[in-house]
Formats: sequence, C-alpha cells, structure tokens
Amino acid sequence: MSHPPTQIRRAFVDAANSFLETAALIGADQWGDVGTDQWSMIELFAHTARGMNVIGDYLDVELDPSTTATVDDASDYFRIALSIEGVHEGVAQRAVAAVELFRDDPLGTAREIADRIGDRVASTPDDRVMKVFVATIRFSDYLATRVVELVLHTFDLQLALGLELTAPATSLDIVVDILTSLADRAEPVALALALSGRASLRVCNVLG
Repeated sequence: MSHPPTQIRRAFVDAANSFLETAALIGADQWGDVGTDQWSMIELFAHTARGMNVIGDYLDVELDPSTTATVDDASDYFRIALSIEGVHEGVAQRAVAAVELFRDDPLGTAREIADRIGDRVASTPDDRVMKVFVATIRFSDYLATRVVELVLHTFDLQLALGLELTAPATSLDIVVDILTSLADRAEPVALALALSGRASLRVCNVLG
C-alpha cells in the first residue's frame, strides 16, 4: 500500500467531514439508541471523534530527533495493534469513558476537535515520527490509520441510522487498500465468500 502523503491528508479531511455530516443527522432522542452490537450511538460517536483527538495527543509527545519509525506503514500498524492481547476490550472501555467529553454538546465538541486537529494535520511534516501506543510511526502512515477508523465508523453510524452507505472516494481508496493488504488475517473461506458476493453466508473480518 502506497499513497502520497498529500492524498492521505485530503482523505483525512474528507473522512472527518463525512463523519460530521453523518453525525449531524442523529436526532436528539437517538443518542442512547443502539449504534453497534457493542456500543450505543453516543459511545460509537465518542469513539470515532476520540480517534481524531488522539492525533494531537500523540503529536504533543516530544521525541528525540534521532527516533526512527518502527512500524513500516499503516497496515503494519494494524497488524501490531491487533496482536495485542485484550486490544478490543481496551478500545471498548476507552469509548465508554470518552462519552463524558461529548455529553453536553456532542457535535460542537467534535467539530472543534476536527478543526483543531485539521490545523495540526496541515502543519505537521509527513515524516514526523510519533510515539503511539504500539510503536513509533511516521505521521503520514498514522494519519492513514485514522482515515480507516473514520470511514468504517461513519459506516457504522449510517447503518444504525438506516442511511445509504457513502464515503468520499479519496478516503475509501485508502481504506480498501489497507484492508485488502490485511486479507491474510481473514479466514480463507469467509474471504472467498465475501469477495464473491456471498458475504452474508459467513463473516469476514480482517480487523477482528
């Protein structure tokens, strides 16, 4: 998987806007509704918005200028992160905890985060090395992982709201490339069924 950093930046901005536009369709009485089989709507929303906010948190960590990236690319990041024991349980817990940040004004808080992080994305060098919870990674590669999170969880919101599934082409291009690069993580029969239009017969999940 190889995308120019300028495309990744554009994809992130487009994905963030798509998330905010979808979230704006959540009714005031729907925040407690089911978002996924694991989260309520507000928990799903908070997890997704938090995924943008952590970019700034990681950029705030000062590293020695000689620090190099130990993760090859966005796909490698997911491979390492998903191999950590209890990773999904930890994600779920952080999503629930993040709700408090968005309780009073979900959309307003998320828009403020998107604007603030958007400015930092625009001003951060592509090769800036960041310390994330699994390793060290180049900024442009980590940003690509945020595009994946934004697009997939925006799909989750659209499904929960009964909307047509849509995503910006710029963002979806990156998501598809990263997910297909992880195809070896899928159970082979499930993957074959999914790629041949028979996905309803067996679940295929490269991020599980």
